[in-house]
Amino acid sequence: MNLQVFANFGNQEPPPLAKKKDGMIRDMYTKLQPFKFRLTVFSLLCGSSLISVALFRIRTLLSGSEDYTFLIWNLFLAWIPLGMAYAASSFAKKRKYLFIVMPLAAFLWLVFFPNAPYILTDLQHLSHPRQNIPVWFDMLLINWFAWTGLLLGVFSLFMMHDIVRRAFGRITGWFFVLSVGLLSGLGIYIGRFLRWNSWDILFHPLERLNDFLYFATHPSLQSIVFIGVFSAFFIFIYISLYAFGLLFHEQMHPVPKETS
Repeated sequence: MNLQVFANFGNQEPPPLAKKKDGMIRDMYTKLQPFKFRLTVFSLLCGSSLISVALFRIRTLLSGSEDYTFLIWNLFLAWIPLGMAYAASSFAKKRKYLFIVMPLAAFLWLVFFPNAPYILTDLQHLSHPRQNIPVWFDMLLINWFAWTGLLLGVFSLFMMHDIVRRAFGRITGWFFVLSVGLLSGLGIYIGRFLRWNSWDILFHPLERLNDFLYFATHPSLQSIVFIGVFSAFFIFIYISLYAFGLLFHEQMHPVPKETS
């Protein structure tokens, strides 16, 4: 009798609670499957942000100073466009919101978008080395923040690009990307050299509009070169990463060879 019980022990069905739990896990996995790559990128960006903040904290402990505190604020601002892009993506799934809420969401996203690649310009602070910390550490520190901000911008642009492409077609989608790249170069120049903030457009629109019209009608060689080169650089990075994504997609879904 005892041997029979022992033999049937491995054939017992799991209790109902365990089966229900396994079913919930499978359902959650199935629902998340279409978003696995976006979740992976989001996790990587979170990890990169944590590493950046950890490096900053190490620097403050080693030097005893609060230099480069602005990197924390700039990184926070770089996350805002991604949050707005996610909100816009959620609204875009419902057709009735596409032409009502989307313009406002896209405008706010565009206003804050230059904050993401803006951190690249913080590399200029390396021209003024700080005491007690080697330059190579500061270089790595700023690059962690800069590339995290840049990739946050690329990811949020990808989400907005996808919305425009689905709603208006491929050509309009790429025109949107090129326009955003040019406007981001303009926004970064305004933030770095004119020292404007994104929220100035919201709280001081007429004053900033008058200033903008003056600078637009009296452009300097510095503004033309910076905006042109930075815009081209950002567009190049976006198209390169987009192409890598298509290459990865081709490897995951190879075209079947024709049989003769």
